[in-house]
Amino acid sequence: MDDLTKILLTSSLTVIGGVLVFVAGQSLGKFVIEPVHDLKKLIGEVRYALVFHAQAIHTPVGDRTREDMAAETLRRLSCDLRSKVGAIPFYRLWSTISCGFLPSKHDAFAASTELLGLSNSVHQPDRARNADRVADIERLLKYEPVE
Repeated sequence: MDDLTKILLTSSLTVIGGVLVFVAGQSLGKFVIEPVHDLKKLIGEVRYALVFHAQAIHTPVGDRTREDMAAETLRRLSCDLRSKVGAIPFYRLWSTISCGFLPSKHDAFAASTELLGLSNSVHQPDRARNADRVADIERLLKYEPVE
């Protein structure tokens, strides 16, 4: 093999290797990192909604408009949580190796179920169970306690 062939082969392999690394990095970013980031933002939105709509969730004050808004927000977040978890390929693997950064798939779906139940109970006269639901959601989504 002459020197020109070696140079061309080396440069070709370098370019192909660089393209493969670039494609792998872009794929990881697009299919894993961005969806994980979106999920973490959504988990923050859930926490915000639980605090923002606390009056409608916990006390029957008779403000039907606020209750409707809270119910719709909680239902939307429940659906969004399921879809965001489903959008991450190999979610169980990522939640396992994340060491608590992501909730398990089971916990995320259970939190979604609790959010849906909470949205259905916002209009009920007896809201004693809602505090337990909120606590379950916070535990399942691994919220750190506020000090």
